[in-house]
Parts: sequence; C-alpha cells; structure tokens
Amino acid sequence: MSLKRPFLSICIPTYNRQEILKKTLASIYADLNGIEIEDFEVVISDNEPNGSSKKIAEMFGYKNLHYYKTTCEGFLNSLYVLKYGNGHLLKLHNNYTQLKQGSLKLIIEDAKKYIDEKPLIFYTDGLKQSGRVERFNSFDNFMYNLSYFSSWSTGFSIWKEDLDKFADYIEINNYFPQTSLLLAQTKKSTYIINDLSLFHNQNVPKKGGYNIFKVFAVDYIKLIEESFQKKAITKKSFEKIKKELLFNYLSVRYFKTVLMKMDNFEKNNIKKNLENYYSASAYYFMIFFSLFSPLFFIIRRIRISLFNKTNN
Repeated sequence: MSLKRPFLSICIPTYNRQEILKKTLASIYADLNGIEIEDFEVVISDNEPNGSSKKIAEMFGYKNLHYYKTTCEGFLNSLYVLKYGNGHLLKLHNNYTQLKQGSLKLIIEDAKKYIDEKPLIFYTDGLKQSGRVERFNSFDNFMYNLSYFSSWSTGFSIWKEDLDKFADYIEINNYFPQTSLLLAQTKKSTYIINDLSLFHNQNVPKKGGYNIFKVFAVDYIKLIEESFQKKAITKKSFEKIKKELLFNYLSVRYFKTVLMKMDNFEKNNIKKNLENYYSASAYYFMIFFSLFSPLFFIIRRIRISLFNKTNN
C-alpha cells in the first residue's frame, strides 16, 4: 500500500547550526493539535561536510522527518532541499525560523485550499506591516507589492509541479535560488502575499561569510533588472524595489554590520557596489537613514504586535 503524499513539505537547508535547528524542529512538532502527521513532512538538507545535523534529526524520530546529506555549495542548498520535498506545496524554511503556534496548521490549510488553483504564495510574516492576506492577478502587481521581500528564503513557497517545470530549465542564481524560481512564475493567474505573523526568527550570533552589500545591491538587483528587461515587471515596480531595498534593508544592514559590528558580513567596497544600480549620492542617503533604523524597527514591531492582537 502506497503512503499518502503530504500536502506540505517544510524544506530546511542547514549548515552547522545544530542547537538552532533543534529549536526550530521543536517548534514544528510541538504544535500538532488538530493536524494529521501524514499531511506534512519536514525535509532537512545538510551541506556541512561532516553531516553534523543528522543527530539532531534523529533525536525527534518522527516518520515524516527526512534528513539528506548533500555536497552542494552555499545557498544552492535551498534548491536541493526543495527537490528532496515530496509534498504538493514546498515551503522553504530557514533553519533559524521557528513556527508560532497555529502556523503549521494554517500553512497546511493553504496547501489543501489552493491545491487545484496553485497560486504563487509568499509568506511575509507581518514584515509588510499590513497584517493581511492579499490576492493579485498579475505578476507585476504582485512584485510591486512584495518588493525586496522576494529575496527572503523563509517567505518562499512553490508547488512541486512548478518546481519540476522550472528548476532544470532556468538559470539559478547561486545566492538567490528561490528568487530565480519565483521570477520564472510570471504566467500564474493568482499570486498571494500572506502578511500574517507566523514565524519567530532566532538570533544567530555573528552571521556572515559573504559580502552582503554586493549580494543584495548587485546580484539581487540584477535578477530584478532581468525581470524588467523581459517585461515581466514594469519600470515602476523595478524602481520601487530598488528604492525600498536601499532605505528599508541596506540602511538597516549598514547599521548592524558597519556601525554596530553585530555580524561578520564582509563590507568591502560598499559605495562602489551601490553605484552599480544607484546614484553616487545613494550611499550617503543610506548612511543617513541607517541612523534611524532602531526607531524604525521599534515602530514596525509595535505595528506587527497590533496586527496580531487584531487577528487573534
């Protein structure tokens, strides 16, 4: 007798964050009330050479928890883990992102509800500060509203049918595999942004290992520019994504990485990297706005908290 195919795969790429991964897995399996275990699976792809997370996966012992050791490099693990998933809806999930109570059931319900329509669903976790679930009937409108959050791994989901259609036939960016897959899905009839607060991101001390300003100010924007050149998005959307990336993300990153030294991201040639797609003055505007990022963070958290109280 064949096993029932799960509606949802939670796909976690990981590298050497055993205790953080353990807490994330615990948050998933602590919230099974009203959930059939066959309705979902958790898939771990570990590209740490020694396979150090295998023992963490074995601690839980659930039949729907699957561990894979892979040899791919860096962020390409996000693509590999999606390919390992067998669910109808594949939800990419950072190893440090815990699920809040009720979130697993909600995402499974999305997989069941939309299994025929198969819209592109992106989970923004309240970061858009709308606290709503919004539907769009064009890719351009979706991207205009999603903005630079299209880069976020944990927000991304894809139907296995669409992964099989695109993964081996499009160019996959080494830093943004999920965004490459997202930008290929321009012909959907429906796109959904779910801005409910569903996750809790654990603090990861001293994150780093690459030049974050180059990766976002050059590599990511190049992907969005290519989408614009293919006329998948309008110039209005392209410019909005660039602007919001600069003021809402890169300025915060500058505050954390350069001013406060809170992480280990490389920070060489920041001004030069920005000038690939921004004016010469953008660098100074970014520094200015970075000084206000703690205030903006507090305001955002208050707004998200208010949305949560309204929705509960």
